[in-house]
Amino acid sequence: MEGKIEKNRSVKFSLQVDTKLDNLARKLGRTKRALVIQMIDYFFSTKKDPADINDHALRNQLSQGINRILSFIKQQEKDLLVPNFNLSSEVMKLLHNQVCESAQHSQALHDLSILLKGMNRTLDSLNRQLDSEKIKKSVLITNAVNLVSSFLKERDAIGWSLNSAKKDELYKKLISDIYKL
Repeated sequence: MEGKIEKNRSVKFSLQVDTKLDNLARKLGRTKRALVIQMIDYFFSTKKDPADINDHALRNQLSQGINRILSFIKQQEKDLLVPNFNLSSEVMKLLHNQVCESAQHSQALHDLSILLKGMNRTLDSLNRQLDSEKIKKSVLITNAVNLVSSFLKERDAIGWSLNSAKKDELYKKLISDIYKL
């Protein structure tokens, strides 16, 4: 068309249609002629019928696009979200179990600590009783030794006639038997 001169053709339409075309051209920022040429190219290339206002083909294309997007989202959910959710649920269960076990161990250690404190108190009490009994035994032995010594002195004062070596041997045996108590 470079060498040819284009012939202008005219199309007649009503004043209302001209007003609509003028408003549409201003809104889109084009001339009426450019807008008409672009509309003709659009309907020619898309093979759409301008009389079909509802445009079922466009609706079908949109529906198919939405269905593809939804199936993509569902596949991503199945491939990524569900396994991650299951994994995080398992991790939460493991953490809960570890926290419970830790709490049980802590409680067991606390109970063991209380038991050991009680055992220490009991052992301390038994040691004090044992020390007390040792002191009582020592006092008892000392009193018995004093009693025997006093008896022997009084016996000697009375004058029993045993030789001195035999008296000392008898005295040492008696003292030894008292300590064995």
